[in-house]
Amino acid sequence: MKIFIVGCNGLLGQNLLTTLFTTPGLVKSSDVTTWRVHGAGIEIEPSIPQYLASYRNLDITKRHDLEKAIAEIAPDFILNAAAITDVDLCEREKGLCALINRDAVGWMAESKIPMVQISSDYVFNGENGPYREDDAKGPLSYYGLTKLESESLALAHSDKSIVVRTMTLWGKDVGIKVKGSEPNRKKTSFVDFVRNSILAGKEIRIVTDQFGNPTLAEDLALSIWHLILKKCSGIYHVVGSEWNSRFEWAEAIADYYQLDKSLIKPCLTADLKQLALRPLKSGLYIDKLVQATGFKPRDVAAQIQRIEGL
Repeated sequence: MKIFIVGCNGLLGQNLLTTLFTTPGLVKSSDVTTWRVHGAGIEIEPSIPQYLASYRNLDITKRHDLEKAIAEIAPDFILNAAAITDVDLCEREKGLCALINRDAVGWMAESKIPMVQISSDYVFNGENGPYREDDAKGPLSYYGLTKLESESLALAHSDKSIVVRTMTLWGKDVGIKVKGSEPNRKKTSFVDFVRNSILAGKEIRIVTDQFGNPTLAEDLALSIWHLILKKCSGIYHVVGSEWNSRFEWAEAIADYYQLDKSLIKPCLTADLKQLALRPLKSGLYIDKLVQATGFKPRDVAAQIQRIEGL
């Protein structure tokens, strides 16, 4: 099996690499040596080179370069882990958002090679969540609109392609390599933010009116491999198995680390005056995933426990 991971240096990309090659029983030991994973990223060097057969420094907004890379690798599957996920930036820079989150997806799909496209709960309006795969769509933001458009593009050219909707992704990675000998730059997760703020004695404002499923990047990556190995296709929801408010998630983090919850102060989304609208009562059901693969992502406590054990 030859895989091309676009965006292999990000949180999901790194977890795709590590889970494939380090998860016992995911791939038969007799088969794992036949897997060849090729990666691409905007960074000059890969963050986890040891699992890659090759790496390309690639700007996916340049269609010719993207199509050339796909043609040279000739993969059996393309996994697109590249995206702009800053929804307010997407609202300000709509051209760039469309180019990366929608147009580049279409260019990958036109190769007619099966692909996995990562989508979002932002394709829904957040009035009646949690949502199932076939529920009515209604994105509130430009980010959500481009993600919805990317789904159709990803599925248009191969009946083996998969769209995976997820949300509130967090987890552990080695960071992104910036330059030469400089240490890798790591992304701060929501769990890190809550824990570190309380440990420093800082009050934090967390919204009480945004609901959804915190999702561990490792579980998302594992789900993607299970879907591929089970030869699934179409749209699947992949999120953590616990549904809560952002405020409840912050309290659960404080409880796990036995920290002072009084420093977590409630607020409403409207108080933050963010540019892009957010789906408030969101969340995704994962019944279809569990039935198809037998894999069930972890709840919040198990996610934190897993990260602390790594």
